[in-house]
Amino acid sequence: MARPLPPGFPAPSIAPPALADKLMLALPQWCLGLEEPGLARHLAARALMSGDGELCACGAGLALWTWQRAPLEPGRIVLLLEALAAFSPSSPGPLAEFLNRLRSRLEGQPEPDEVAALLAAGDTALAVRLLLPRLRDPAQGVAWLASAWDGMLRLGSPDLCAAALSACPWPAELVPLRARLAAELSFHFDPPETALAALADVDEHLFGAWAGYLRAELLLRLGRPQAGRELLVGVFAALPWHTHLGLKLHALAVPPPVAPPEAAGDATILVYSWNKAALVRQTLESLARTDIGGARIVALDNGSTDGTVNGDGTGKGDGTGEVMEACRALFAPGVMRVVRLPVNIGAPAARNWLLSLPEVRERAWAVFLDDDVLLPERWLSHLLGAGQADPACGAVGCRIVSASRPACLQSADYQLFRPGSGARTFGDRPDLVNVFDNCAGGLDIGLFNYARPAAHVSGCCHALRTSVLAELGGFDIAFSPTQFDDLERDLRSAVGGRPAVYRGDVAVAHVQHSSLAKAKGPAAIGQVMGNKLKLEGKFTPESLAAVSEAGLAALWADLAAKWAGLAGA
Repeated sequence: MARPLPPGFPAPSIAPPALADKLMLALPQWCLGLEEPGLARHLAARALMSGDGELCACGAGLALWTWQRAPLEPGRIVLLLEALAAFSPSSPGPLAEFLNRLRSRLEGQPEPDEVAALLAAGDTALAVRLLLPRLRDPAQGVAWLASAWDGMLRLGSPDLCAAALSACPWPAELVPLRARLAAELSFHFDPPETALAALADVDEHLFGAWAGYLRAELLLRLGRPQAGRELLVGVFAALPWHTHLGLKLHALAVPPPVAPPEAAGDATILVYSWNKAALVRQTLESLARTDIGGARIVALDNGSTDGTVNGDGTGKGDGTGEVMEACRALFAPGVMRVVRLPVNIGAPAARNWLLSLPEVRERAWAVFLDDDVLLPERWLSHLLGAGQADPACGAVGCRIVSASRPACLQSADYQLFRPGSGARTFGDRPDLVNVFDNCAGGLDIGLFNYARPAAHVSGCCHALRTSVLAELGGFDIAFSPTQFDDLERDLRSAVGGRPAVYRGDVAVAHVQHSSLAKAKGPAAIGQVMGNKLKLEGKFTPESLAAVSEAGLAALWADLAAKWAGLAGA
């Protein structure tokens, strides 16, 4: 394979297990993850300033990787230039020369809000009319592309992105960047074979590690695990500090446990919904196509009114409750039960209602699904396998991605910072609950396909151990009608010594955004802020500090064991 690092670029000289020990002592947050831009920049800068040769090489490598992941972001360019200057102050080299040319082209970049306004409507035709003339500007075209590229990708229109790349006047010295962006576009929208061909045009001296990783991921998607793993081994050898790469590589070498078929008989799958007939039908049809073994299903209609009779006696058609009743026919007789409530009691109470049912309490697992998800075939056996492998865990969750292309990460493994260490939600007091959003809404390129401990997992697909629910309680109705109730329950469980487990090899597609992301307008935002304040009052600083410290210790133990396993393989 091609060399993942540019010629002469620094790399650690010690094996991953020894490197993990050094990173744990000097930069304990390194194990949390390296894909959240703010933490990645912080860790890279700290490592570069450490004065330790091995740590400095880790910082330089992280600066290179973060730039390769998003080469149009000026802050990442500056960080990598600083890393290069620290190692070769008198000899900039080809990479630094390229970065300086790119940096000069991005001067005078339009304000992000101005670009966001063009893309916010989601109207591709409008975006084409407004953006393309700006992209053709010989002086500012690259700068406009830099501001718009990520947003254009997320619009889900590959034709718009391709048109933008063609419209932009590329100076000869930046042509490698065009090939890099074209390969990214192909990865997210084209068949794997086509995307592999696009990667052949990427300059390996500039983007070798990124291109090597994407080749490996595409081979895995093509059903060629040995070839993909061999490529990943080469990339990880060059980046032996990379948290996600090491975890992913270990999951390929030692696949996480899968529960035997009979285990599903000890689980109940729970769905509740309010006025979402079409979405809940889609969810239950998706569920019916998966392997649920002997699991039972209970669907709760939370006081829906979309199927009631109009005042003039005419019907509105099948509403949420009627759809649930009809979907019982998708399963064998007796598998699915429908509960219909006369009024909407909110999300926490609906969950507790389901948990109170005898057929749910008598089984080991209560597995909640949102009413707008699409499920992979063996999702349940993978979640239950994680629970069987870790009897101490209180919950199991998975990777949540958008249902449309390009696949965007909505949730992965959530970890916990120490109380008071983050930004303040309320100006007069530090936040006690500081959740680290590991994936930060990034585009999914497979870096979260691993299993490990977590403080919290998404409530979108949430397997709960019923014995822990009996011991520590269900969902707090103070968070009605919704927001933070699943987080509060997971944190309460973690405080009680029963943390969660994340299974990133399971990807559940979420048709809509989270309720937090959808909150707009004064009333909705006020509801969110009010529940955030309630969440802050639920825990003591000491209890959350203990969860944070225990979480870091668990993550480092997990990472050290897996990296040692890779070294011995």
